[in-house]
Amino acid sequence: MNQKQFSRYLERDGGCIHCGAIDVAVPHHRLNRGMGGSKQRDVPSNIVVLCSYLNGLLESHSMYANRARSYGWKLSAGDDPLSTPVWYPMIGVWAMLDDEFRANITADVPRSNGTASMYF
Repeated sequence: MNQKQFSRYLERDGGCIHCGAIDVAVPHHRLNRGMGGSKQRDVPSNIVVLCSYLNGLLESHSMYANRARSYGWKLSAGDDPLSTPVWYPMIGVWAMLDDEFRANITADVPRSNGTASMYF
């Protein structure tokens, strides 16, 4: 991913979707690319911006990875990034990501109470 592409993710997500950090923001693949990296998964609907700290937690601790799945930040094999909403706790909305670098706020709330904790 080049800097121009990453800047489009930053523009869409406003920094880390969890804490808002920009200076340590990194792209995070919701559906893992696997060993060697699948270019088919390098699409805007599959990438969100996280801070490097949270990205590391999601990749190294199963508890955090499981919680991230409930927010749509991490997906399981077979999940479709285009049809799985993402929780944006900084603004309190669920959004559907498309492959045109847009996050479309959705009224469809996948969780029973419509909210998710922003704290890990």
